[in-house]
Amino acid sequence: MPPKARQTRAAKAENDNASIEKLAAKHWQGKSAKWAATVVDQILEKAVGSSTLHTQLQWLERQQYLEQYLWPNYSKGRQNDSTVISCMLMINEKYEQGLLTTMWTIFETGFEDLLDDAVQLMMRVLNGDKVRVGSVDMVSVVRMAGVQFLIACFGSMETESVRTQCMQLVGLAIWYHMEEETRGFMLRKVPQLPKFWKHTQKGFVENKRVSKAEAEKNCRYRDFIPQLLRDLAKQCASLEYQMYCAKVLELLVDLESQLPTRRFLNPLLQDFEIVEECRQRMAVTEDELCVQLLKRLDSRIQFPVTDVTGHAQSAAQMRERQLERISRWQLQAFQADKELFEPIVIASAAQLGTTDSLQALLEPMEMKQVQQLARMAFVRTQSAITGEEQPREMLIRSLCNQMHVDVLGEREMWSPYPDEKLVFGKTVGMAEAYNRSEEKSQLGYALLDVPKLGLQYLSEQDFLKRSFELLQLETAAELRTEIQEAVRRMQPHEEEGTDEVIFDGWTRMALPLSVLDVVAVQPPRVGEQVPARVQARLKVDLSSYTDSIKAEWTQVRPRDVLILLAVRQSGAVRVRGCQVESVDMPEDEGSSVLGFRVLLDPAQYARDKNNVYGELNVALRRQAQESSFKPVLETLRQLADSPPTLPKWLAPVVLGYGDPAAVRQEKDTVFMGDTFISIEHIKESFTEYARVDVSEDVDTEAPMVEVEIPADTTGTVLVRSVGQQNSKLPWLHQQKHNMLSFTPAQVQAVAEAGQRGLTLVVGPPGTGKTDVAAQIVSNLYHAHPQQTVLLLTHSNQALNQLFERIVALDIEPRHLLRLGHGEESLDSTERFSNAGRIESFLERRRELLEQVQALADSLQVPGDYRDSCESARFFYVAHVRVRWDAYLRKTREFPFTRYFQEQKGTLFPEGCDEEAVAHACFAYLERLFDEVAEIQPFELLQSARERALYLLKRQARVVAMTCTHAAMRLGELQQMGVRIGSVVMEEAAQVLDVETLLPLTLSQTLERVVLIGDHNQLPPVVKSPGLRAFSRMEQSLFARLIRLGVPFVELDCQARARPSIASLYRHRYRSLGDLKPLVFQGAYAQPNPGFAHVLQFIDVTDYQGQGESEPSRYFYQNLGEAEYVVAVYQYMRLIGYSAEQVAILTTYNGQRALINDVLNRRCRPYEQFGMPRAVSTVDQFQGQQADFVLLSLVRTRNIGHIRDIRRLTVALSRAKLGLYVFGRRSLFESCFELQSAMQMLLANGDQLVLEKTSLAKDTKNKAAAKEPIVVEGVEAMGKLVVEMA
Repeated sequence: MPPKARQTRAAKAENDNASIEKLAAKHWQGKSAKWAATVVDQILEKAVGSSTLHTQLQWLERQQYLEQYLWPNYSKGRQNDSTVISCMLMINEKYEQGLLTTMWTIFETGFEDLLDDAVQLMMRVLNGDKVRVGSVDMVSVVRMAGVQFLIACFGSMETESVRTQCMQLVGLAIWYHMEEETRGFMLRKVPQLPKFWKHTQKGFVENKRVSKAEAEKNCRYRDFIPQLLRDLAKQCASLEYQMYCAKVLELLVDLESQLPTRRFLNPLLQDFEIVEECRQRMAVTEDELCVQLLKRLDSRIQFPVTDVTGHAQSAAQMRERQLERISRWQLQAFQADKELFEPIVIASAAQLGTTDSLQALLEPMEMKQVQQLARMAFVRTQSAITGEEQPREMLIRSLCNQMHVDVLGEREMWSPYPDEKLVFGKTVGMAEAYNRSEEKSQLGYALLDVPKLGLQYLSEQDFLKRSFELLQLETAAELRTEIQEAVRRMQPHEEEGTDEVIFDGWTRMALPLSVLDVVAVQPPRVGEQVPARVQARLKVDLSSYTDSIKAEWTQVRPRDVLILLAVRQSGAVRVRGCQVESVDMPEDEGSSVLGFRVLLDPAQYARDKNNVYGELNVALRRQAQESSFKPVLETLRQLADSPPTLPKWLAPVVLGYGDPAAVRQEKDTVFMGDTFISIEHIKESFTEYARVDVSEDVDTEAPMVEVEIPADTTGTVLVRSVGQQNSKLPWLHQQKHNMLSFTPAQVQAVAEAGQRGLTLVVGPPGTGKTDVAAQIVSNLYHAHPQQTVLLLTHSNQALNQLFERIVALDIEPRHLLRLGHGEESLDSTERFSNAGRIESFLERRRELLEQVQALADSLQVPGDYRDSCESARFFYVAHVRVRWDAYLRKTREFPFTRYFQEQKGTLFPEGCDEEAVAHACFAYLERLFDEVAEIQPFELLQSARERALYLLKRQARVVAMTCTHAAMRLGELQQMGVRIGSVVMEEAAQVLDVETLLPLTLSQTLERVVLIGDHNQLPPVVKSPGLRAFSRMEQSLFARLIRLGVPFVELDCQARARPSIASLYRHRYRSLGDLKPLVFQGAYAQPNPGFAHVLQFIDVTDYQGQGESEPSRYFYQNLGEAEYVVAVYQYMRLIGYSAEQVAILTTYNGQRALINDVLNRRCRPYEQFGMPRAVSTVDQFQGQQADFVLLSLVRTRNIGHIRDIRRLTVALSRAKLGLYVFGRRSLFESCFELQSAMQMLLANGDQLVLEKTSLAKDTKNKAAAKEPIVVEGVEAMGKLVVEMA
């Protein structure tokens, strides 16, 4: 849109919004709210007839039009057409903005009436009735708003009231509209259905149990979807209703993508031949989006799951069903007239199952024959849409579709590399420009031809297929930006009269190719269509580039991804991908030619019929972390070609249709290890039970226990000692013991994680998620010595923090392994990477063999046992074990006294149990030789790869990596046969659904999965706006399982923030309390020096005549807030606060850049100020904390994405001692989602109140003079700082 037109539209929107504010103030805001139906008519008529419709809907939603005006009066029976339409529009607006967490709470009661009214209204429109409000025709509005309303409803099936009502629209009753023969055949396939069908029919007529109103409603719900299908087919030929048709197709795809809604709908769609009916009519309009959505619907209808029962079908089972269908058809043709239908009767199943062959058999037949064959195959001969006789071509196509089977397409043709059609296609472009509502002048909702991630999936393959497509689209969106930027910088142009492209510019990320040759193409493997391997050779000339660019390109390593481009003067016209196999460095010092051996993608190569590789002339490299998409997509492709890989006990719930409670396999006794620090701690942890019985042999100082937990709280908790108790000689085994006093909720989480099955742990901010995860890993390590624990997190930073906690627990370092990048940042003297572990083993080998030699010398056994582990183990069997057995037979004294006295000093202290000490000493020796035995294979294995493989498969018992690294190495780990018994994932709510699921497919022997996270904080990061909002790609498995109703443990004591700050987000959790006495003592019990309040909202008015600004699209800034925040930071530094105590947060990257600019001018050059600990966006600061947080909200016209209550929770929970929020009060106070927090923040006024007092370090000087200073605004704060400085 041109800038002038945008300004005009913005001015009109401001006028419209001002009039809405006046209506809101008069009718539903404040104490004197008054209902008037004419107001609803007036607002609706004006909005629908306006060119700023979407802006007005957003403004009405912000003014709580639905919550405070429409719905309170709707439930009182005051609804009319305007009210119903307005409610649907407001619900749709909330759905578009992703406000699902707050939307349905409004309709706890009364949703049934709203849905029925909406269906009645839509049925009137579908039947051709007119709907008007004032002078405005509302027919198109009802169509669009109604379908979008249903999409929103069916997208919220976890809400019971919504699910109960909406399921009536897609129940068995809709089969009333199927052909009778087809319906009878379908009913007979499932034994229970005929009885259920008979019962259903009783609800359509008035009787003793069904009132007239109920019968009419049942009929409406029965007829609605079939009528919508008829309307869809009719409107497909209309240019006016293409967006409406696309929305109906979106709704049908959504319904077909969930088993409960698909069960009875799918046979109806097949009976109606809806795809062919629409395809026939779309030939008139050729709307690309509708055509693509129709293809998507067709693939959903044909998806390999059984109708009604919903069981997933393998390719073999689908072909078996096809053969049954063909055989039954042939038999009926034979019985009807074997001579007339001879071509069909004698044809092979292969002929009848192939579209071209069957079409050739049907073409010569007369119309009556084709109709008769169609009826035998349960294909309609009369259109379900018009009632007219189906044309011959339509019947033949329908018969071919009925006999053909397409099993998920050819998965081997899926390529992990996006090509130019995807990168520069409309879908990626629309996803990047998603929901720019200010450019819409009519009612329309954003729509993309992409799959959605929902609560449920049809099968494991369905989940993998959707995830593959979405991840590939996200990669394509990233590549689109990178390619466009690289091509712009390279400035290509073509020489006149030639095809040669000359590059006048340069970029460090892309180089012209001097050579590209395909050097080897291996033939396809048996049963496959694509080459097994395609190898190519690339060369680039670095002679004209700087040394830094040369260094970057020579650092390209095997397995890195290069993107190959065909660049013309108009831009990139071809996009292909390859993986580096080897790098050929320049042969001599004078050469600057760098070569690469690369592997091209066989699927792309097979699809390229022409020699497109001869056109490629540019190689684009990506950062190493950006190349992870390729192995992840390859893993998804491989899994989609395999049988289901999820453990059988886990698959139903993960796919969304199992019993949520069935994922817990509770057992009586749970190993708790050193979870408790005392017997009193044990008893305090089980106060809800009637009794706690602690065995007498439990150590009072460092208990190691197992706990038998009764089924209900009336039983007795039995606590028994396990393992060896601490010896009087602690040097024998310096056992580390947990020193944390876990809360009862934390103990419950640890206990449940020790059982088989799925455990979800919700950890609000500051509740010790990391400590709980570390204890869970420690307990699993000790309880299951034959299994490996896989430890996963979203980020390297979180993984290192968790790993450091684990290292501090009683886990042998030799059993720990940390894979992937980031290991070098660990705060530990040990190295836990593959190479580091092997090096440590070899160093430890020398130490152990020295001890073995010392033992041999003490026993006066001749020989050198330091040369190998093998000789050391021989020494153990021949000498150590023999002497110990003799001691046990009491034929000699303790044989190792001299060794232990030489090594450790006094062996038998006065008053000790000598036999117990002797056994403890021999246990020490056994551990020594066990460790020698574990290290011995590293003497035999010589190559680094063999050693790394052995380390991972046989030695490591706790393997830690990020989820992305796990997804990248999944295939390799599966080939190794690593036995994973438990998966523990921290930050699970920040990990994509697919990245969480992939590690769970590692092993069928997986016994327990522990997911720890907080779905009330920010979800995974997805850059593409369209994929994030429309496809719900930001959904995590953790959040989805919570929505599905899987039981979870919620940690309930926070130890991060002052209680008053924690109250800002406390309502988001069940019963979040404060850890006593930690947050009630020390700095928590003192006021913040220099401030009158510990938390405040500071109203920031326009500064220099301006509020928010937008220098470039979505790059929001607010100079007034930036200046104010920096001035407050300067004030804090001047009165003695440390820079490390303060973090400045904001909600936009633009504001972060602006704040950094102001800090660089005002603070960085001056030692008395310096830079704060962090200047970050809220999203980037998740998982971190600071003593004091200064938060800038930036926006002054629209609330922006802080409206996402999850982002607000993160923003408010980063501060420990002080939180000061800067924003526009009038804007944020009116927001429904922010009201609870805003009321508490504004309790201390909206102007910053300071106090002249002593330095921050002198918090105990309560007698210091305190003079309150009310800061009037930005200028006043700046003036105060100047005076103090």
